[in-house]
This record gives sequence, structure tokens and C-alpha cells, in this order.
Amino acid sequence: MNFQEILNIIDQNQEKIATYGKFDDSTLRKINYKLRLDWNYFSNRMEGGTLTKAETRSVMVGNIDVKGKPLKDVMEMNGHDQIILQVLKMSKGDIRISEKRIKEIHQSIMHEDDQSKKSLIGQWKQVPNEIIGYKNEKISFVDPASVAEEVHQLLNRTNAELDKYFTNKKSIHPVEIAAKFHIDFVSIHPFYDGNGRTTRILTNIILMSCGFPAIIIKEEHKQAYYQFLADIQAYGGKEDLFYTFIAERIIETQQLILDALEGKNIEEPDDIDKEILLLKRELEAKEEVGTIKKSNEVIAALYQNHLKYFVDHLIEKNNQLNDLFSENSFHRMINSSYTTDINHSQEDYILREVTGTNLEKKYEMGINSFGIGLHHKGFRRDGLNLFEVHQTIYITFEDYAYHIGFQNKPLAKFSYSDHPSQQELQNIVSEIIKLQLEEIRKKLNPKK
Repeated sequence: MNFQEILNIIDQNQEKIATYGKFDDSTLRKINYKLRLDWNYFSNRMEGGTLTKAETRSVMVGNIDVKGKPLKDVMEMNGHDQIILQVLKMSKGDIRISEKRIKEIHQSIMHEDDQSKKSLIGQWKQVPNEIIGYKNEKISFVDPASVAEEVHQLLNRTNAELDKYFTNKKSIHPVEIAAKFHIDFVSIHPFYDGNGRTTRILTNIILMSCGFPAIIIKEEHKQAYYQFLADIQAYGGKEDLFYTFIAERIIETQQLILDALEGKNIEEPDDIDKEILLLKRELEAKEEVGTIKKSNEVIAALYQNHLKYFVDHLIEKNNQLNDLFSENSFHRMINSSYTTDINHSQEDYILREVTGTNLEKKYEMGINSFGIGLHHKGFRRDGLNLFEVHQTIYITFEDYAYHIGFQNKPLAKFSYSDHPSQQELQNIVSEIIKLQLEEIRKKLNPKK
């Protein structure tokens, strides 16, 4: 069966699917979950990922840490899953491919423990890359200096065809647009790593924006997939064979959708075993290797790496209110025990307290909370209304997570393995200062 004949079958299947109208929520969830599971699992396995299907499910429901598996695999799976969730929510015509979106996708799906490699994520490659093909042949890709222009030209070609398709002008079939893009993008190989996963996501974005279902390249397709691409890249092989390969994958997904619409079971035979493993994984999540549990040492590292910045930034912003009042003071407390006032010049007090020699002796029962008291007294701008404002910012430490709050208002929650960005911490401080300003305004205008 040639490529055009397969395209005819795809179009017929699309018409058949359309006769069912809008999918009910239950069927749509069933289809999307199956596609999401298989897409995550097989795409990452193709790149050498170590997670099993059951572990892939575990990451998908939020149990990020998987015992005995490299953190890189787990984090990349999680990022990959988040992108897939976005893609599966797309509607026809929703999106165009852009350089910015390509880099954002790469940033989402890549994780590096090596600091020297982190700067490479989401950036065009800086050094040449190559792979060894199935015949042990070397396949080189576009030179780094040419990547930006090659990607630019590829996007112009692809989006021009998509524009013709969406405006009902004569164009090549969307399946061919997607397959051709796939070949060209892989041949550029614009990133230092993760090119395959990125390409497969972009290919599915093109297909789904044109109203066609996502393709899944399963384990049994892996050898053929790489062989078709290697033949094209190294030996001038026919692109039609790869187009046919992609088209066959679409038919498989269409059949899965039709089976679900007809009420057939689309789950795998061992699905109940996976569900049992998934339940166990959820129950054991807090005991997984890599899940960080509270300790004084963990809190000390947390403060040094993140919370000290939060405290410094909070004090800096709060001090802008000082000239409105005649007296200003700053307190701190650990485990609800207040100490004397302290100046901003002594801002490292918590770090010294938590990391110092008194750590085990003074807090041998564990640090459960620390707070920051901000006290402004004697409002200067209204001699008849000398009010004071006293607020407490608290951070409470649970077994596996910590909370940041203001007065009785919770503001944020993080696990000890989270790494809140400076922007996130700045946003929390901004919210605290806004609440302070609200209280000042209320005391200035008590009748309002």
C-alpha cells in the first residue's frame, strides 16, 4: 500500500471519528490518559530512559521521586508529561511552531545535574554533534553556526504550508507536513541533546493543530524509526518510506480512538497489575529514596540556599515603610520562642542559630517553625492617629514540606526537594507588603 492510499484511509477514519460528534468527558479522559501514558513511556524509553510503565504512571500522578532511578530520568519524565498535557488540550488551529516555543519545550523536557550543562538547555547547540547509525555509520548534523538560519527556514516552509491548509488553499496533506518537518528537524539536530523527544512533540503539535491525532512510536517501531531516518540522512533514502511509517502510526491512534468510541477496552492486559503498583507507589511516596524528610540539617541548608534570600528581600522591602513611623523593630522566633529586637545589619542571625554550635543542643527536639515579627509604631503623618502595625511572617516545617504564611494567611507551600526561584520568593514578599499596606490604609481610614 503506497503513501497516498494510506492517506485515503486516514481521511476516511477522520470522517468516521467525526460522525461521533463531541466526545463525552469519560471517553475523552480515557483516550487522553492512554495516549499520555504511552507517549511518555515510549518516547523516553527511546532516549534511554530507565522508568517502567508503572513508574511512568507514578510520575504522571505526581509522585516525582521513584526509588532506585536516576533523578534526571524522573525530572525529564515529569517535564515531558507537562508538555503532553498541554498538547492534548489543544484544539484544531490552536498553535503555530515558533523558535521561542521550540526552546521552551526543550527547557521543559530536559534536566541536568551537571551545572556545566544546565546553560545548554533551551539554547541552540554550541558544538557539532553526531550519532552512529544502525550500520555503524557516522551521521553528522548541521553545523552550530548554521542552526539558527536552518531552523528559521524550516519554520517558514512549515508554517507556509500550514497557512495554506488552514485557509483551504492547495497544500500538501498535514501528515506529509508533519513527517517532512520531523525529518528536517532531526537532520538539523539543533540542541546538544533531547532532539528526538523535542521533534516528536513538535510533530504531534503539527498533527493535532490540523485536527489529526498524536502518533506514538512504540518499542516495536523503534528500530524501523531510526533506520528510516538514518537511510535518509546518510544514504539519500526515500522520504516517502518515512512518511508511510508516520501515517501508519496515525492509523493506529485512530483505531484506538474508534475502539474507545465504540465502548471497547483500550487498556492493556496487565493494566490491573499496573494499577496495583500505582496504588502502592502512592502510599509509599513519602518513603521513596530521594524524598527529603525534615531535619535540622535540611532546614539549615534550606535557609542558606533559599530562605535567607527571602528574609533579606522581605526586610529590604519592609524597611521602606520605616520613615512613616517613629519606632520600628524587628523580632525573630524559633519554635514560637521570641528573642530580643535585632537590626537588619544582623540579618544572618537565623543562619547562625540554625547552623551554629547550638543546633543539636538547643534544638535537639527539632525545629518546627521560625517567624519574623515586623513592628511599626507611632505613625508620623497623622498626629491624631498614632497607630501601630505589628505583623508576623511564619514558616512552619512539616515532615516533607514547609509553609510560608502571613498572620493567619497561608501564602505558599514547598517540599524540601523543591527549589523556589528568586522570582517566586519575590512574589511572596510582594504579597506580604501589599497586605501590610492594606492594614495601614484601614487604620488611616477606620470608617471605610
